[in-house]
Amino acid sequence: MNEQSIASARASVMVYDDTSKKWIPSGTSSGLSKVHIFQNISNNTFRVVARKLQDHEVVINCIILKGLKYNQATHTFHQWRDNKQVYGLNFSSREDADGFARAMTHALDVLNSNSLPRPPPQPMTQQPQTHYQQANGTYDEDMGYSPMVQRTAIYHQVSPGGPTRLDSSPSASHSRTMTRED
Repeated sequence: MNEQSIASARASVMVYDDTSKKWIPSGTSSGLSKVHIFQNISNNTFRVVARKLQDHEVVINCIILKGLKYNQATHTFHQWRDNKQVYGLNFSSREDADGFARAMTHALDVLNSNSLPRPPPQPMTQQPQTHYQQANGTYDEDMGYSPMVQRTAIYHQVSPGGPTRLDSSPSASHSRTMTRED
């Protein structure tokens, strides 16, 4: 197989037992494991594989699928589910947890971008894009979203380096800055 490790960390590998509603060690005993994220270079797939440090028992061999939800429950405990199990990793350090999470995020970004049709490249223009700050959100001039209609809209042109927050009414505490995910 044409795989390479893109991340490794030390963690206790757990699985969630639905019957007892508790986390239990994966495998025959508890203990630290070496957990890897492997990338198959030829077909751009990813999987998580963990082996116990003590006896080399494989305690995870789980493919990472597009759309997988990776939850960083705490700084050192992360979890996800496949169609059979809920997995948990209790990392031995925050640095291991952070590095593993970055690699998992990268893998998910690659998988999610491969399934989306790519728009044709746009011709390069020298004109800077104008950004507007509205009292209830930020809008790029050419984002493809339809404009939001509001009776008391206030526009303020700002630099592309970062729009500032505008408070336009007494109810400003109820508003928030919109993101592209909204």
